[in-house]
Amino acid sequence: MRLVSPALKHIVFPVLSRSGYLRQTVGAGPAVVTYHGVFPPGYEIRSPALDGNLVSAESLREQLQLLKKRYHVISPDDFLHWIEGGHSLPPRSILLTCDDALQNTLSEMVPILRELGLSCLFFATGVSAEPTPSMLWYEELYLMLLDAAEPIALNLPEAGVEVSITAGSGKHSRWWNLVEKLSQFDRRSRRGLLDQIRSQLKLSETWTARFFEQPALASRFFTLDLVGLRQLAAAGMTVGAHSLSHPVLAKASPDLAWQEISESRSVLESALGKTIWAFGYPFGNAATVTGRDVRLAEQAGFRCAFMNVAGGFGAKVDRFTVPRVHVTAEMSLAEFEAHISGFYRTLRERLLGGREAALSA
Repeated sequence: MRLVSPALKHIVFPVLSRSGYLRQTVGAGPAVVTYHGVFPPGYEIRSPALDGNLVSAESLREQLQLLKKRYHVISPDDFLHWIEGGHSLPPRSILLTCDDALQNTLSEMVPILRELGLSCLFFATGVSAEPTPSMLWYEELYLMLLDAAEPIALNLPEAGVEVSITAGSGKHSRWWNLVEKLSQFDRRSRRGLLDQIRSQLKLSETWTARFFEQPALASRFFTLDLVGLRQLAAAGMTVGAHSLSHPVLAKASPDLAWQEISESRSVLESALGKTIWAFGYPFGNAATVTGRDVRLAEQAGFRCAFMNVAGGFGAKVDRFTVPRVHVTAEMSLAEFEAHISGFYRTLRERLLGGREAALSA
C-alpha cells in the first residue's frame, strides 16, 4: 500500500501546512530530523534506490528555512542535556542530524548550516578516522551490480552466497540479500569478498578510478577522511559514531556487533580528541537493529543512540532508540512538515494498524 498518494502529497499536505494546522497540533517534542547528504554540483542521479536518501541544496535550504521560521532548531548539546533530564526545551524543538559523513556534507551541507546559523549532529563511521577516503561498502556493491553486464552469477561459498540475476529480475532485492550476508564479516574479510564479487562481475581492478577522477562522483560517494572529519568538527558541528564500517548489526555476531559499536567510539575519540556521546545505528530500522544492539550501545558508553524511523513530534523517545524523520530526495516541503509534525506517522499508524515493529530480543 502506498501511503503518500498524489492527493496527500500535492493537496492535503500543502493545505495543512499553509493553514498552520500541522505546527498547531504537534505533540510532545523534541523531533529529530536526519539527512544523508546533499547532491554535489554536476552529479546526475543514476538510481533512485541508490540516491534517494540525498537531497538537493535547494531543498535543504528550503527545509531549514522553514524550521527556523516555524520551529526552534536546537543544538546537539541542548538535546543531550534534555534527554538526560538536565533542562527543558522550547516548544516545537528540532534537532538536526546527518548520517554517513560523506564528502558532500562538508562541501555542500555545512555552508548552508553556517549561513543559517544552525548546528547538526553528524554520524561518521570509523572509516572517516583514516587518512584516505573510501566508499561505503554497500554503496560500492550496488554500483558494481549496476555496472555489471547481465546475466549475473555470483558464487561465494564461504559467505553462503549463490546469486543469479537475469535481465529484468530486479537487482535491488538481490543487493540487499548480499548486504545482509556480507554484514556477518568484519571489514577486512568483507573487503576480500567484495573483491571476489568485482572479479566475478568481470569489472576491472581500476573500476573505481572514475570515482576518484570526477569531483562530483567523489563528493557523492566517498566518505570524509581524517582531515575532513576534523574540518567538520572545527566548523562547529558535533560528531557521533555510526559504527566502524556500517554493517547490518542484526546480522553480525555478538562479538562483531560489539566491536563495530564500541570501537567506533574509541576510534573517533582518538581522531578528534573529543568525547563521542551519540551513536547512530547503521540503517536504523527494526529489521536491522536488535535489542541486543541497543544494549551494546549503552554498554559501550554512549549517552544516547538514534534509530532512522518513526520520528516526528509526539513520538515516544527512549534514550537509546531515539526516533528520527528520514528526509528523502522526493519529499516535498509540505510533506517534510507533515513528517516533522507527527501527522504522517499518526496517519500511517491509523491506516496500517500500528507502529514500526518492535525490536527483536
